[in-house]
Amino acid sequence: MMKILLIATGAVSLAGLAHAGGFTTPVVEAAPVQPADTAPVPDWSGAYAGGNLNYGAGKAVATGDFGKSLAADGLNRNLAKPDGGALGLRAGYDWQFGRVVAGLGGEYSLGQYKSGLAGVYKGEYPGAEVKFGNVATVYTRAGYAFADNWMAYGLLGYSRADGKASGYGGSDSKTLDGLTMGLGVGYAFDRNWSAYGEYTYTDFGTIAGPSGDVKAELKQFQVGLNYRF
Repeated sequence: MMKILLIATGAVSLAGLAHAGGFTTPVVEAAPVQPADTAPVPDWSGAYAGGNLNYGAGKAVATGDFGKSLAADGLNRNLAKPDGGALGLRAGYDWQFGRVVAGLGGEYSLGQYKSGLAGVYKGEYPGAEVKFGNVATVYTRAGYAFADNWMAYGLLGYSRADGKASGYGGSDSKTLDGLTMGLGVGYAFDRNWSAYGEYTYTDFGTIAGPSGDVKAELKQFQVGLNYRF
């Protein structure tokens, strides 16, 4: 009799559950999918000003008939290689479009690159000196913020400088100007401060010298620091 009562009670309980809607499968909620983190794009936009330390290596090379006459005599056409260190001041403004950065700027180099004469003239005029100084450049640049706080860029501009040769019974001064091209890389410490390394090449073209035409050029290697406002 007891078994019959237990079976009947179980049947009633099952019937009650069925009447209430039956058994339900528990629902397991999936954790929300988090979007993958994307690296923040550094902000290179705005006005900036700063300075740099640079090393300049120039060259004055005989060209045209002057160069041909030296070559015909078996002489080196390199007349001088003015070089040295200088301090540069720089300011500009950048615009940013995603990771692409474009800007305008200007720089002035406080210093002179100088050397004595080379080649055939070195022995004839031991006290002579060639100088490139007061180099001023206006430029446009375009770059790409390729990783975290890094940017690589190319530079195109126009430079002007004072050129002077002296010590051979007088002196001769010329205004040098020409196209400047360069490559650089910048690193932003934060929104305001950034550092950069840069290489530029300036072709000053052909200059009429006392002995004939001379081609002048200048390479500059710079390490600098900028403050962005």
